[in-house]
Amino acid sequence: MTAVCNGFPAASVYSTHLFTQILPMRTFLMTAALAAVTFAAQAQQYKGVVKTNPLGYFTGQFMFGYEHMLNERMSVQLMPGLVSQSSSQTLLETSYEQKKSGFIVIPEFRYYLKPDNLGAPEGLYVAGLARILSLTYDLTDTSPANGLYGDVSRTDKRTVVGGGAVIGYAFFMDNGLSAELFVGPQFKSVSFERTYDNFGNAEAGDAEFESKFVDVSLAGLENSGAGVRFGINVGFGF
Repeated sequence: MTAVCNGFPAASVYSTHLFTQILPMRTFLMTAALAAVTFAAQAQQYKGVVKTNPLGYFTGQFMFGYEHMLNERMSVQLMPGLVSQSSSQTLLETSYEQKKSGFIVIPEFRYYLKPDNLGAPEGLYVAGLARILSLTYDLTDTSPANGLYGDVSRTDKRTVVGGGAVIGYAFFMDNGLSAELFVGPQFKSVSFERTYDNFGNAEAGDAEFESKFVDVSLAGLENSGAGVRFGINVGFGF
C-alpha cells in the first residue's frame, strides 16, 4: 500500500522536496565553478605582447614589435620598423619631390616596479634601451630646365646610434588590448652626410638650394647629445 499525503503519494512528495533542495545547490556549484574559471583566466599572466607605435605613422615610421616575459617582473622587447614617406614643394616655377626611406631598431629590457593585479606586463616599469636609426632622403629637383637656377637634386644620409632609459606605465583591457605611455632621457650619436648631384661641395649646393627653395628638411637638424624620449605603444597580450 502506498502512503498518501494530502491526496498525493508520499514518494512523490519526497521526490519533489528533494528536487527543490538539489536545484539551488546545483545552481550554486555551477556559478562557483564558472567564477573560478573566469578568475583563473583573468589572473593568468600574459606571456607576450605584440605592439605598434601609432605616433610614428604620422612621420612615415612604421614600427611593430614584441615583448616577451622572462618572469613575473622582467621582460625583453624588440621594436623594429621601416621608414617610408614622400613629400614635395612647389614655389612659383620651382618644385621638388623628396622620398625618405630607412629603418629603425629599438631593443629594450624592462623591469616592472609595481605590477597590477594581473602581474607584469601590466603596471609601472623602468626600462633601458638602445636605438639605431638609418635614414636616406632622396630629393629630386623637378623644376623646368630653363629655370633661373641650377639643378639642386641631393641626397641626405643620417645614422643615429644611441640609448636611454624610460619610465612607463602599461595597462590592459579585459579583451587583451593594451596601451602604454613612457618618457625618459636619451643620448645619441649622429652622423650626417649630404651630397649634391651637380655641386662639388655641400656648402655651394646649400647656398643654391636656399636661393631656390625654402629648406624645410629636418635631415640635418638632429644633433648628437642628450634629449628626451617619449611616446605611446598600443598592442594585444596573449
